[in-house]
Amino acid sequence: MLTLTRRAGSPIPLELDGVTPDRLRAFSAAEVAHLPVAHGNRTEPLGEFFDVAGSPTDGVLTLRGDLVKVKSIGAGMTGGRIVADAAGLHAGAGMSGGELIVEGDAGDWLGAEMTGGTITVRGNAGHQTGAAYRGSRRGMNGGVIHVHGSAGDEVGLLMRRGLILVGGTCGEFAGASMIAGSLFVFGKAGGRLGTGMKRGTILAAGGVDELPPSFRYSCDYRPTFLALYLTQLLLLGIAVPYHVFTDAIRCYRGDVLYGGRGEVLVPWGV
Repeated sequence: MLTLTRRAGSPIPLELDGVTPDRLRAFSAAEVAHLPVAHGNRTEPLGEFFDVAGSPTDGVLTLRGDLVKVKSIGAGMTGGRIVADAAGLHAGAGMSGGELIVEGDAGDWLGAEMTGGTITVRGNAGHQTGAAYRGSRRGMNGGVIHVHGSAGDEVGLLMRRGLILVGGTCGEFAGASMIAGSLFVFGKAGGRLGTGMKRGTILAAGGVDELPPSFRYSCDYRPTFLALYLTQLLLLGIAVPYHVFTDAIRCYRGDVLYGGRGEVLVPWGV
């Protein structure tokens, strides 16, 4: 296992693009310390900011210390495992494989446009989790993001495939312009949920402040596919409230302005 320990925090952002376990396997600790990283508008050796210990040959990277201003942790990762105390902007963005675990909070654009792998955040996440970057046609296109706490606005913006789970609340425009995929929010979802969605499923297990007027009530039922999701989540070791996946659900279809093939599911009594 390779361990990078941040020496001291800095108000100037530090970017760890390319510092992923799949790319470091053939490097020694000394070589890792000499890798160039962006610090503001300058490029400096990684060893200027981190103490480097251990070996990367097993594909496990641990990041310790003040990481709030450290950007792009795990971005572009294709395999291996990263465990970080916290993460700044763009953590796991564009990753296609491997596992990223953030023990604390993560910043905006967590898992943006990722295509595979798993991301777990024990704390809260910022805005645009699993979203598309401005000007892009699609956001998250595979993989799993599990935020134990709350998340900000535009979770799953332009999402195409994959699964996002938010244990707490989320902000406005969650699932906006979704193309497909699944978004489960276990706390209360903010306003304008699912605006512009074409297909996909949003489970608002904690209720929703408001649905756009372009959504229509469809029916009350017990979806069998939610039981299948429950089985899969348990296999992944993700704890969720059982009753949400087995009780009666109220289904709303929308966005009717975009074909009305998406669905927002709200449990009875919420």
